[in-house]
Amino acid sequence: MSKKRIVFLSVALLGAFFISVAGIVGCHRPPMLCGGGCHGEAFPKHVLEKVDEKVDELDLTAAQKERYQEIRAQVESELSDIAKNRQAFFQEIKTEMDKDSPDLNIVADLLKTHSRRFPERLTFFVDQFMDFYGTLDVEQKQKIIDHLKSKLKKFAAFRALVCD
Repeated sequence: MSKKRIVFLSVALLGAFFISVAGIVGCHRPPMLCGGGCHGEAFPKHVLEKVDEKVDELDLTAAQKERYQEIRAQVESELSDIAKNRQAFFQEIKTEMDKDSPDLNIVADLLKTHSRRFPERLTFFVDQFMDFYGTLDVEQKQKIIDHLKSKLKKFAAFRALVCD
């Protein structure tokens, strides 16, 4: 492995570590100081309130509402599980980092183990969304598409501002 590659990988790993630690520290602040991004035990409720607001705009039929409530219950359960696991994860990191001589190998292993769960959780949420999307009529689907396009434009504008 070339020296440039070793330096790059070292800097990348160090950067990822500091970002993770900053996230841990930042998320123990009150929500207003953290941009409202960390909600602790209220996280599932917060996410679902946002989703409910958007779903209300779709004027669902009774059958669609019933299916949405079924999907919502599954998503709420998964979000609650994520919140509990996240709390335990941060406690493990904090416990190790509070030691006089923390072992960064342990912290790195915790980060790797935690990050391995992301693909399956992302797949779960995408599948739930597509299940819900499949229940919608053409007009409702168009509202969803328009909303997603709007979000994508905002993201592209932000990315251009930050990355270019």
